[in-house]
Amino acid sequence: MLAVTALAAAPAFADEPPPPDWTTIPGSTATVGGLTVSWQSASSVFAPWEGVEMLDEMLVVKPEVINSTAATVYVGYGTDFTTQGSIDPLWLPSGWGAFSDVADGITDLFWDELAPGESLETAGGWSNGMPTWSGHTITLFNLSEQPIDGATPTASPILSFTTPGRFVPFDLSSGDLGQVSQTVGERLTVVSGEGGPDLFSGLAGTVTASGLPAGEQLELWIAPNLNYAYFQILGGALPVSAQKVGTKTVAGDGTLTANFALPLGLETDVSYQMVAGVRGERYWPAGTWDDFVIREAPNLTEAVTPELPVGSGPQQVDLTDDAPGAVPVLVDLPEGTTAGTTSAVSSATGPIPAGFRITTDPPVYVHINSTATLGGEAEVCLGYDPLGETPSLFHYESATDTWDDITERYFVDVDAEPDRAYVCGLTSTFSPFIAAIPTFDFDGFFSPVSMDAANIAKPGQAIPVKFSLGGDQGLDVVESARFVIEGTDSTPEGELIPTTTAGGSGLNYHAGSDTYTYVWKTSKSWSLKTGQFLLEMSDGTTHEFDVTFKK
Repeated sequence: MLAVTALAAAPAFADEPPPPDWTTIPGSTATVGGLTVSWQSASSVFAPWEGVEMLDEMLVVKPEVINSTAATVYVGYGTDFTTQGSIDPLWLPSGWGAFSDVADGITDLFWDELAPGESLETAGGWSNGMPTWSGHTITLFNLSEQPIDGATPTASPILSFTTPGRFVPFDLSSGDLGQVSQTVGERLTVVSGEGGPDLFSGLAGTVTASGLPAGEQLELWIAPNLNYAYFQILGGALPVSAQKVGTKTVAGDGTLTANFALPLGLETDVSYQMVAGVRGERYWPAGTWDDFVIREAPNLTEAVTPELPVGSGPQQVDLTDDAPGAVPVLVDLPEGTTAGTTSAVSSATGPIPAGFRITTDPPVYVHINSTATLGGEAEVCLGYDPLGETPSLFHYESATDTWDDITERYFVDVDAEPDRAYVCGLTSTFSPFIAAIPTFDFDGFFSPVSMDAANIAKPGQAIPVKFSLGGDQGLDVVESARFVIEGTDSTPEGELIPTTTAGGSGLNYHAGSDTYTYVWKTSKSWSLKTGQFLLEMSDGTTHEFDVTFKK
């Protein structure tokens, strides 16, 4: 919404768009002190001020003011930047918060002078209309004098128009034009491996944000040369170049962790931004703020495959790349597959793990894509070190937003130097895959342990430590249980004490409630001690909670 930057940084006009077909909004006309005021609206697929074509038609509005008095009058425009319904005077630099210094040069855009008998239409004011910001109010004011040379006229509100939709506040407390996107909404951050994200066509990955309204289902869209703040200024209508890349519901604590899949064929070395919101409402409470650049895929290996007629049998495609960090890849395309190009890219960027533990640092995801249409299920095999842990093969399915364990078989290529082991699985879709160690579906800890409030215990008492692993996983699931007493000046790293169970009860599982219980026997000597209970599982994961013992 910051026209300060928008008008200064807006691209040059495209071909002049057709003029909007204006109609008066019913019930929006008022006559005050000889001024007849109304709001007019139109639908347009071209953004106001710039003329860029939008993906959808958007509502634009403009005021019409007719001066029927014998005196010159002045009208000003205001909107609610930071607090819904609290109107900021755009004709004064002070209405722009910390941007007041740079706003001084554009405040003339937000007031008009009308001679006796003159109207805004004849004076040429707002001929292309104003963008309508979702849930924001635009108010017209009658000004007592021209707001020039430091004058602060008395302002009387005449008529307001509130755009349907949900309000996204602006933060005008920082006047940094270099970080103008940070004035609106919340920041989406691309989750990546070491060294920043590898963003390329065909990539699947994850973005995170916080401070969003809980329970809202938000769509993820990307577009080239999109500035989040400027996009909001123009009303939040997506340009025709925008593409949807994901959908996710905001968690109860206001956080968003959303997976996305970049389409094939994106332009390289071009700045993109991602926005999260609701297209139909032009409501966008979050964006990436900083541009990200789509680059050529690292260690890309591809193979052109012919048509595979039924009866021809499957065809193996070797997409192995010996570049550092690349994973050996074999793909068996089924008979009936159409001709196309199949590719593989090893990258540290991918959707956040779910159901597995990555053994490499940084993680290595294999993004496989193909322009061919599969005639059935393909077999994908990823190589791994046969001297390390034996992994399973996981595939991210973007249609269901899940990681699925598709492991079918293992084999060793003894002709490779050194020997190379493979884990294989069947899939009907591609991108991405990872060879990793499965983990339990841990949920807990349950009452009497709290994960939200402080845990206060009596030293020497037995504490039932309850959790779930998503079903009966046997009784060999706990590798170790320890209590780490908080550090002191003499022992800054703390004291690690192996735990014992009450009465040798060990670990038990209750099928009816799908609950494991480990009865932790605490020591009477831990009076006034604070620390963490650490439970290490046999899948290599660790779970903990804090506890303080009373006197």
